[in-house]
Amino acid sequence: MWSEEQKNIIHSNHLIKQVIAGAGSGKTATMIGLLEEREKTKSIPPENTVIVTFTKKATREFKERCVKKGLSNKYHISTFHAFCYHVLKNYDNSKDWSKYKLLSESKKWEITKEILFPLRYVVGGIPFPILFKNDGKYFSELSEIGYKSFLSNFKLWKEKNYYFEFDDLISQFLQFLDTDSAGFVKERWKSLIIDEFQDTDEVQLEIIKKMNFRSITVVGDDWQAIYGFRGATPKPFLDFPNHFPGVEQYFLSTNYRSKDSIIQASLVPLKPNKDKIPKQVQTFRKEKGVFRIERINDLETKPLEIWKEWFKKDPSCILLTRSNYRKQTWLDLGLPAAQVMTIHSAKGLEFSSVILDLVLGWSEDGEGINEAEERRILYVGLSRAKDNLVLLIADKTKPDRLADRMSADFSIRNRFRNRTLRWARLW
Repeated sequence: MWSEEQKNIIHSNHLIKQVIAGAGSGKTATMIGLLEEREKTKSIPPENTVIVTFTKKATREFKERCVKKGLSNKYHISTFHAFCYHVLKNYDNSKDWSKYKLLSESKKWEITKEILFPLRYVVGGIPFPILFKNDGKYFSELSEIGYKSFLSNFKLWKEKNYYFEFDDLISQFLQFLDTDSAGFVKERWKSLIIDEFQDTDEVQLEIIKKMNFRSITVVGDDWQAIYGFRGATPKPFLDFPNHFPGVEQYFLSTNYRSKDSIIQASLVPLKPNKDKIPKQVQTFRKEKGVFRIERINDLETKPLEIWKEWFKKDPSCILLTRSNYRKQTWLDLGLPAAQVMTIHSAKGLEFSSVILDLVLGWSEDGEGINEAEERRILYVGLSRAKDNLVLLIADKTKPDRLADRMSADFSIRNRFRNRTLRWARLW
């Protein structure tokens, strides 16, 4: 049932493990197998174990798998933020957390507008997401005093009205761990399993260190670190052995999801990236798959024709875009809402046939762009496909555009931009 790589993880007695799991490598199944082994050997009690997932959906699926396997219901399984809130609500006596509620995005911008009213001539009509991007870098350049004043007033408003944001939970929990009340929490939870660790930030890493877990298993893939806009960085995962010198590294390198043509295509955009953990991806499915590149003009009807062609072959076909704006473009063309997704929302999912849009919607911010992350986003999108993968690229080249540079990586012939090119490769 288990591969040798999976057995090595499941039966390992090392207390600190770093599992480097490639796309489609069965990491969740392996974590369930690890829990089964622990219950069988009674090595680590379920009630002392925290299992951290990245999304509510992943939490729900992990719980469902535990139920199907007949595992204990005493594990604490939640997102990182939900775990922080659970602890603060039940053990932090510095404030009445039961009164606090999550601040919605709409409410946040409403209050932000009120607080910024005295600075309206300073910030002008700049959209809030841009004004506060990168920890308010642009805002600080306009007025450092104004930005600090906003932060202070916004914090006071949240405290007065009993609101919190996700980042507040993290910072408050970090402070809580330095109090005497945290002693019981540290004794209660001695084991940690955390999934998608490549999307952790430096503060969350600090929390893990301060919790003094006796056993830690982190699972992740630095190749799939795509949440830089949230402050996440693959650095904690890349530097994990420096933070935990006693760690033992394990690899899950076999891709059980995709046919070989898909795997080889998905690896292409990662080649220029320097800061990454090398992996030798193994193919489990030996059947020949389809990888095709289609050149399109965004103003013509051909994109819709390509969609109809593949929808006829596979009604479950999914089209992936880089941005919500580009997703809306496809919806306006008439594609069903259920069959167009952004790459970020598709992360962790898989589909038999994928059409991926590399034409528009990709970050093109010049010097401010994180090209390595954009390439990882493309990798995540490509690796969602199981059997068929169609890559859409622009028929006219703009060498300074990142999207064009990435599409050119797939074939030398693409560099010449022959407008009539319809390049298909069957392995």
